[in-house]
Amino acid sequence: MGKFFTILLVLVFANHGYVERFSYAEKSKLDWSDFRGEPKTDSDFDASVNTGITYQWSISKDYGKTELKYEVDSFCYPSLSWVKKGQSTKYLLSHEQLHFDISELHARIMRKKLKEYKPGKNVRKDLNKMYKRVERMRINMQEQYDIETEHSKNKTSQKIWEKKVKNLMWYYRAYTK
Repeated sequence: MGKFFTILLVLVFANHGYVERFSYAEKSKLDWSDFRGEPKTDSDFDASVNTGITYQWSISKDYGKTELKYEVDSFCYPSLSWVKKGQSTKYLLSHEQLHFDISELHARIMRKKLKEYKPGKNVRKDLNKMYKRVERMRINMQEQYDIETEHSKNKTSQKIWEKKVKNLMWYYRAYTK
């Protein structure tokens, strides 16, 4: 994770602070044209999608009432996503799609937590802790998904995960952007 974060920062600053991305709300279904990065020829994997979640917030007080405004998004980063030549199968794309869905699921979880949050004395600290917890959950789920599906090679496990994520997305449907 540390290496990934460092690489992401380098890419952001090398591109004057901008890394191309699109949100799940803008485009929820991936296609192979979204994988624009240079394939990692030394990788054991045939493809890799780069996704994540971000949040921003503000707080205002009006007539003694505190209001928390927030925005949470899940993103895909096409220039950091790649597929090896000759590996652009429908099945592999569905595996990569589920990684994007998992990020959106955690964006929904974060929206739910923010909606339920009652601002206290340490809002910044509380929200940073909340985000770090959700981000850790997201990363753990992404890793568990790849372990259990053997990076898409275990088709039975892949089906189980598709159903699991679909059910969770439905459960958190009220927190769609």
